[in-house]
Amino acid sequence: MPGRSFRIARIAGIPVGVSPWWLAIVALITWSLGSGYFPEVVHGIAPGASYALGLASALLLFASILVHEFGHALVARRHGIQVDEIDLWLLGGVAMMHGDAHDPGAELRYALAGPAVTAVIAACFGAIDLLLPSSTPEILSALIGYQLLINCMILGFNLLPAFPLDGGRVLRALLWRRSGDMGRATETAANVGRGFGYLLIGLGALEFASGFAQGIWLAVIGFFLVGAAGAQSMSAQVRTVFSGVDAKSLMSSPVVTIPAEISLERAVRDYFVPYRYTAFPAVDAQGRQVGLLTLTQLQAAPEEQRASMRVDELADRDPQLTIPEQGDVSGLLERPAFARVGRAVVLDPRGVPVGLLSVTDVERSMRAFRLAHRPGTPRADQSAVG
Repeated sequence: MPGRSFRIARIAGIPVGVSPWWLAIVALITWSLGSGYFPEVVHGIAPGASYALGLASALLLFASILVHEFGHALVARRHGIQVDEIDLWLLGGVAMMHGDAHDPGAELRYALAGPAVTAVIAACFGAIDLLLPSSTPEILSALIGYQLLINCMILGFNLLPAFPLDGGRVLRALLWRRSGDMGRATETAANVGRGFGYLLIGLGALEFASGFAQGIWLAVIGFFLVGAAGAQSMSAQVRTVFSGVDAKSLMSSPVVTIPAEISLERAVRDYFVPYRYTAFPAVDAQGRQVGLLTLTQLQAAPEEQRASMRVDELADRDPQLTIPEQGDVSGLLERPAFARVGRAVVLDPRGVPVGLLSVTDVERSMRAFRLAHRPGTPRADQSAVG
């Protein structure tokens, strides 16, 4: 899945971001089309025009992918699922959501929304291609033809029953409707997704060994499917295990806090060096949470400013990095901010930090649960993971 992205817009109230990998893939597509595809289909095209056409095609492709993801996001939002962000990254786009569909029907509608949008886009380019007069410049015809081709390919690929592709989500929805068990449906769909991933890896390796360099793309997509299917399966198991478990039962305590008004230089000298922790809650004079100061933030701060900059100027104030003592851990695990930082501050009713809940705490509890239970998707209770 994508790493940290940079926000570039907000559309329909949903932030849109791009991963640094997106810039690399745009450059690669531009080079590939400009050096190979368009010189073959547009006779006598100049190199500059060919690469410009390649760049335009790459940007139109990702515009289509963005609209595809908005199809998912808007339908999901109508069914009560929080959409945190849409990211463009190495292999296309992804809608970052908080929560799952509440029933198989909602899952099915959400899964089909993206392909439906892509089908409309492909149909539009197809209609334009048919209606273009014979006098249309060859460059424009090539651009339209490529968009028709690539959107049809995206549609076909996304409808493969390989979770977490859209077709795999359709499969999960149908299995869920049949069995009534979302966890088991997720595990089955993920296994099918892994099978498709290994198949693509094998086909890609075979093509590459036969002298077709394009085979490496199949292998890369295959590795993505294997990894993503495994991650989705694990995520479903984690949500099942930790559903109903409160943060207080898993947190590490007591917690060491940093006064928000001290300098970064003092924070390093009096807290990060002697305690050797990677993050500290920053608190005001009453001991209430102000933000979370991490080692990563400190390392990014210019050294010459550490003496004059206060902790509260740098601390991360994202409310998603806090959770009440009685807050549900499964909800915390779905937060992008928690995935980004790897920890959250547990607060008492007064807003005073009483502990830290980290990814390590969750993993430790998950390992203990597996030792105590047989393999399979378990039915969790609080005592099992506390």
